[in-house]
Amino acid sequence: MRVCPSCGTENPERAKFCLECAAPLHDASPRSGEERKVVTILFCDLVGFTAASDEADPEDVRARIRPYHQRLRSEIEGYGGTVEKFIGDAVMAVFGAPAAHEDDPERAVRAGLRILDTIADLNEEDPGLELSVRIGIATGEVVVALDSRPEQGEGIVTGDVVNVAARLQSAAPVGAVVVGEATRAAARDVFDWEALDAVAVKGKSEPVSLWRVLAARARFGTDMRTHETHLVGRDVEVSLVRSLFERSVRDTSVQLVTIVGEPGLGKTRLVWELETFIDDYPDLVAWRQGRCLPYGDGIVFWALGEIV
Repeated sequence: MRVCPSCGTENPERAKFCLECAAPLHDASPRSGEERKVVTILFCDLVGFTAASDEADPEDVRARIRPYHQRLRSEIEGYGGTVEKFIGDAVMAVFGAPAAHEDDPERAVRAGLRILDTIADLNEEDPGLELSVRIGIATGEVVVALDSRPEQGEGIVTGDVVNVAARLQSAAPVGAVVVGEATRAAARDVFDWEALDAVAVKGKSEPVSLWRVLAARARFGTDMRTHETHLVGRDVEVSLVRSLFERSVRDTSVQLVTIVGEPGLGKTRLVWELETFIDDYPDLVAWRQGRCLPYGDGIVFWALGEIV
């Protein structure tokens, strides 16, 4: 596989251009070295599987766990995560490396909730499986190996957050997704939460806060987060979108604005500033909002579907 140096998408060896962003691949050399990144780690472990497999035939154990591994990989990769490794009946996934997204903590939590649904589906398809899981998610800084090959069992990230995620998973209730404080802070407006007792983590002087994810608060793409801080350094852009709106009202004409930028530069915030401006507009304005999902299949017309 050839990894695009621009967006991180894996492409076939024969590809000359990235199938996702069309960046040229023929001159791209494999990245090497390391870099520091903030990522979100997901640990998922089957509960009671080791004891149940103690006296079972190895082929029976493999047949029982294979659909679990296949479905988990599919769900994790569907949300933009990377499965770093399977450790027996446990899985470790990384969101934010090698390719980063502005909503990696949210993606990880949504993947965790989806895994719970997947386990329920597997048990319904084959009641003899009797699978149950615990999931722990933590966000923090790591060192990323840029030239690692996870498909060949090579590790992607190294850092304390990996150990924290594993500890949170071991402290999670059966059938639940729990997260640390940093993950909750990054996705607090998107999910409903339940505070759990803090847990002691090896190597930490203070107990670590623990939050259980109850449910997603709204459909992905339809909620616009509020912002409590002032927007800095975007006066020109804010004035531009406001003036285009006023021109559209004055001339009764359609105006198209395209905002392009790297994750985290404030594209969503700029749209929110425009929405706030329109809310204070003296005339009544109908606001329609839609957004294509950044992952999954059948998403080409998702934004249009939300608008209409």
